[in-house]
Amino acid sequence: MRVDQRVRRVAHPPGPPVDAAAPARDGEGSAAAATRRGRLEFLDALRGIAVLTVVVQHIGDYQWIGLLGWSEHWFRLGEFGVLLFFCCSGFIIPASLERRNDLVEFWIGRAFRLWPLYLTVTGVLLAAWERVPRPAGYRPVEDSVVNLTMLQVFSTRPLLIGASWTLGYELVFYLLVSVLFLLGWHRRSTASATVLLICALGLGGATTTYMLQLRPEHWWTQPAAALLLVGLAASRLPSWRLRAATVGMALVVIAALANRPHPAYFTLLVFSCMFVGTVLYRWTAAQTSGRNAAAVFGLALVVIVAAQHTWHHGYTEPLSGETPRWWTEAATFLAAVLVFGAAFLLRHRRWPRPLTYLGAISYSVYLLHALVLIVVPELPGRPWVNFVTLSAITLVGSVLTHHLLEQPAIAFGRRIAAARRTA
Repeated sequence: MRVDQRVRRVAHPPGPPVDAAAPARDGEGSAAAATRRGRLEFLDALRGIAVLTVVVQHIGDYQWIGLLGWSEHWFRLGEFGVLLFFCCSGFIIPASLERRNDLVEFWIGRAFRLWPLYLTVTGVLLAAWERVPRPAGYRPVEDSVVNLTMLQVFSTRPLLIGASWTLGYELVFYLLVSVLFLLGWHRRSTASATVLLICALGLGGATTTYMLQLRPEHWWTQPAAALLLVGLAASRLPSWRLRAATVGMALVVIAALANRPHPAYFTLLVFSCMFVGTVLYRWTAAQTSGRNAAAVFGLALVVIVAAQHTWHHGYTEPLSGETPRWWTEAATFLAAVLVFGAAFLLRHRRWPRPLTYLGAISYSVYLLHALVLIVVPELPGRPWVNFVTLSAITLVGSVLTHHLLEQPAIAFGRRIAAARRTA
């Protein structure tokens, strides 16, 4: 298939929802994954587990300082949930793009999946600006514009929604997958995961955070070299539009990674976890062998421990006074990858409906719980009562936003994509 064909419409019947696209076929020795209403059950179950741990961590931290201290010292429950989300994205996002085989349609789906709810939550916070706690140093106009992009985590400006840092990593992953798709490298997931894991271990402390803004000595050499390599790879594409699109998206990826807030090893491990999910998808689609998938999975476990032990520098959390150790972070990453791997092996089984439903509305739960923690005044009751109350408000609000905002926006995006497909 020529590269330019990958950004044009390919005739096929409408598929399942974007976040639930099932692989077309199963690989060697793998059982078919159970689905419900076109959604992969094991992925929804994992999302349910992920958002549950995030909500318990964040709402619980406000009620029990001991929970915050425990998580900082022993196991980072909220980070575990976030990493589970990343593994799920690594599995399903390439499947979604390749099912469509149309980059524009893919981004239409992503835009109507993510931004309507995100912009609504952001609008509520800005409307309540005078009555809610403000991030230190937040500039209402300039910083609000930055926060609307979802890439604010890759700047030195404050985050309006603290939990939104994960959305920036998701967005960069979508861009990276899109670049690989245009270059025709999207099926080389085993190589991508291996390179990222090796770089996480070998280059974990080699670059400065916020490089583009702090500008240490020779700051420009690494992003310039990366952009040059992308430009050379893109030069073989058949049209200037494809070359411009590839270089443009790669420029955003490079700028974000060069100006990231986290150490290089952490960022590279995050993307490695995503690509581990992609490699497992490749196995189900018979695009790589089970041996390759197992090798990448095993390499990830080894590199997580080695990279955390080599590069981790803990920072004391001010409220609890606890400092995460290298093994705290290693255990968190390992648990996320292992839980994802276990659920993947059990993907042919049915999962409890309450858990899969929670996974289906997990995006609403993720954003709404952050909103509730900001706008709901401090409650005077007992910690357990307050925890249950805030969790209930989050859950009820999430059910409403999922059915009244998320689903209509996704359906509208599909109508736009369908109209484009038939034009």
